[in-house]
Amino acid sequence: MILISGLMLLLQTAECLDRFCRLNQSYPCYAALGHKLNVLMVLDTSEYDMKIQKRINNNKETDPVCRVKYGRMKKKECDLYSNRPEVSVINGTLKINRVIRADSGNYTVTVAHHSYGSQTSRDLQVNVEAPIGSVEVSVNCSSSGVMRASCSSEGDQLLYSWTLNGDSLMDGNSCIDLNEGTDGNITCSVKNHVSQGQKTINVKPCTGLDRFCRLNQSYSCYAALGHKLNVLMVLDASEYEWKIQKRINNDNSNDPVCRVKYGRIKKKDCDLYSNRPEVTVINGTLIINRVIRADSGNYTVTVAHQSYGAQTSRDLQVNVEAPIGSVEVSIICSSSGVMRASCSSEGDQLLYSWTLNGDSLMDGNSSIDLNEGTDGNITCSVKNHVSQGQKTINVKPCPVSVVFVLVWCFQMMVLFGLLGGFHIYMRHTSGKKQEDQNLRMRRFREQHKHTAEDS
Repeated sequence: MILISGLMLLLQTAECLDRFCRLNQSYPCYAALGHKLNVLMVLDTSEYDMKIQKRINNNKETDPVCRVKYGRMKKKECDLYSNRPEVSVINGTLKINRVIRADSGNYTVTVAHHSYGSQTSRDLQVNVEAPIGSVEVSVNCSSSGVMRASCSSEGDQLLYSWTLNGDSLMDGNSCIDLNEGTDGNITCSVKNHVSQGQKTINVKPCTGLDRFCRLNQSYSCYAALGHKLNVLMVLDASEYEWKIQKRINNDNSNDPVCRVKYGRIKKKDCDLYSNRPEVTVINGTLIINRVIRADSGNYTVTVAHQSYGAQTSRDLQVNVEAPIGSVEVSIICSSSGVMRASCSSEGDQLLYSWTLNGDSLMDGNSSIDLNEGTDGNITCSVKNHVSQGQKTINVKPCPVSVVFVLVWCFQMMVLFGLLGGFHIYMRHTSGKKQEDQNLRMRRFREQHKHTAEDS
C-alpha cells in the first residue's frame, strides 16, 4: 500500500505534458502543443456510433466532421482529421498523438446508440497552449540603486508569481521592482494550463550611483562623476531664500554665487551654475543631474527666512569621484614559480582588498604576491566613496618553467664538477705527500746504514 501511494505521489508531482479529458466535463480541455491529447468519449464503443464535428462557420452542413463506428474512424467520412495518421480512436477514446494549433476549437460530439437509436450531444472546448520553456531571471540595477527583476520564458498564456526568500511577493507580472536593500534568493514561477517551471537566483543590494546629501550633515558629501547629486537644503522651500556660494578665492565678493527664491534658481543672480540646464531646485533640494569635476569644492549655504529675516549659514564639502569601472584580475608566474596577482580598474581614490577562497588576505595593494602552491578562487574587491566592484578568478599553482629546470641542472652540474675537482685535487695532494714521506724515510735509512758501516 505504501509503495502504491508513493508511485501515485510521484505521478502527481512529475511534469507530464500528455493531457486527459472527458466528453462530459464542464470545463475546457487544455492540450499541450506538440504532445498527446486523450479524450474519453464512450466506455463501450460496440454500442455507439459517434460524430465529431468542429464548429468553424457555425453551419452543420459545412463544418468538418469525423464519423466513428464500432470504435473505428471511418476514413471516407472524416474530413476533420484527414491525412493525419497520428489521430485515432481506441476503446472509445480519441487520441491525438501530436497536437497542433488547429486542434483548438469548440467541438460537438453526437453519440447514437445502435439498438435504441437515441442520441445525445455534448460540446467540448479544446484550447491548445504551448508549454513552458526554460525560465530565465535577470536583475538590473538603475542608477538610483533600485533593482528590477525580469522573468522570461516561452509558452502561451503565461502566469507569473514571485517569492523572495520563500515569502510571496504581491506583484504577479513578468517584471517586479525591488528596493535597493534586497538580499537573498528570488524565485520566478511560471505556469499555464498545461505546464509549469521556475528559476531561482541570488540577488545582492544594488550599489546606486546617485548620491543624496543634506545641508546639515557633519561629513563630506561624495558625488559620482557623471551621475546625479541631490542636496536637501530646506524642507519648505516657500519660506526661505538661499544663497549658495562656492569658495574659490576665499573672497566673498568674488566667489561665485547662486540665489534661490521660492524654490527656484534666479537665473540672473546665479553665476555658479550658469549655462547648466541640468542643475535645478525642486522642493527644497538642489539637483545636479550630471555631476562634473568642477562641482568639487567647499560651499557656504546661507538660508534666510522670508518673514523673520533670521538667517543661518552652513558649510558643505563636496568631493567628486569617478566611480569604479570594470575590475580586471591577472596572474603572472615568475620563473621560480612564485605568482603575483594584479588588480586594475578605472575610478578615483581606489581601495583594494583581497580574499582567497573566502579568507581575507592582509595585503591591500593593487598587487599581491602568492606562494607557489596557491590553489582556489581569488577575489579582488575595489571600492571608493561612491561605488564598488569585484572580480573573482580561479588560480592554480604555477608550473615549474623549463628555464628554471635548465638553470637548476646547470647549477647542479657546476656543483658536482667542483666537488669532483676538489676530490681529484685532494687525492693528488695526498699522493704527493705520501711520496715525499717515503723518500724521506728511504734517505733516513740510507744515512743510518752508512753511519753504522763507518763505525
